[in-house]
Amino acid sequence: MDDMNVLETSNAIEETLFTPEELAEQTKFHASTIRKLFTDQPGVIRLGRAASCGHRKYYTLRVPKSVAERVFRTMTVGGCP
Repeated sequence: MDDMNVLETSNAIEETLFTPEELAEQTKFHASTIRKLFTDQPGVIRLGRAASCGHRKYYTLRVPKSVAERVFRTMTVGGCP
């Protein structure tokens, strides 16, 4: 493992993680909206197992604070200068 991967891993461990429900409470969005926004974002931790034998897949999301800030910052409409 190179130095950059070690640094990224240690930062990820130390960073605050949010559940979709926690972000929904803070932002006043519905939890399903938060899940849709963050499911495919790079940096989001997605734990679960693949679907098998006709059963749907279940997974848990944890959103690092830096990812949440990045996504919400890109969603914000800037005002006139």
